[in-house]
Amino acid sequence: MQRSFCIILMLLMHTLQTHAQNGRIAWDEVGAVYAQEKFQRTYRTYLETYGEYVGPLDPVQFPVASDSLFGWIRQAMGLPDPSLSKPFQGEISAWTLASIDGRTDWLTRFGHVKWAYLGNNFFTPLDTVATPEIRAHLEAHFGPPTQTAVETKQGDATPSDENGQFEYWFVVNDSIPMMVMDVRGPFDRGVIVATDQRFRSFLYRMRQSLLAAAMRRIEPAPYVDYYYNFVTDKWYSTGYDGVEYFLNQIRRPNLTLGRPVQASS
Repeated sequence: MQRSFCIILMLLMHTLQTHAQNGRIAWDEVGAVYAQEKFQRTYRTYLETYGEYVGPLDPVQFPVASDSLFGWIRQAMGLPDPSLSKPFQGEISAWTLASIDGRTDWLTRFGHVKWAYLGNNFFTPLDTVATPEIRAHLEAHFGPPTQTAVETKQGDATPSDENGQFEYWFVVNDSIPMMVMDVRGPFDRGVIVATDQRFRSFLYRMRQSLLAAAMRRIEPAPYVDYYYNFVTDKWYSTGYDGVEYFLNQIRRPNLTLGRPVQASS
């Protein structure tokens, strides 16, 4: 205690002597002079320890009214609020079919996808109806397939095998790839659907959402395809002429002529 008092007294005397050389100190200024001298000594000690440069503090973000600017722009443009959107559960609200000429772009976008497949192992119309009939409904609802045996046998790239009759390549909900294809052409029932394996658990619901309405509400449309049976090494012309479904064995077609054309009655 006495040591601390002596240090303070010595510091006070030194301060008074310093100021006495420069002028007189009133009796009520002694406290202020001492405080100033203590600050100077503390400041010099800090500089000797840490240097003159003091690093800036990290910025602290405070919410302001302008943070809602993007929300206001979306509302002004009539765009949906993303905070209100529900996570994907397999319901398809929009679809785009890749055209024959759009296959390269589709493969560029989704060629790296690891596919998950769903077969015809359920008891729904999509599983029990003959594949040629499903194909006619797909023709009516979506139009011609993205790829057929003509393109695959000519060596065009395909995400699936090279023995199918037709393939529909979709982009659903603006970003999810999906395929619909046959297994054994006109000799089978149902169709195969596939999507990115990340959505494997929603695949059945995706299939029903995309295809069930077409099967229930859309009248089948005429079409004709080639089909190659790699087991028997035989070619067929198969399709629907608007009245009945047909399947005719043919010689190997000239694939350079492109897809077959429905003969007029």
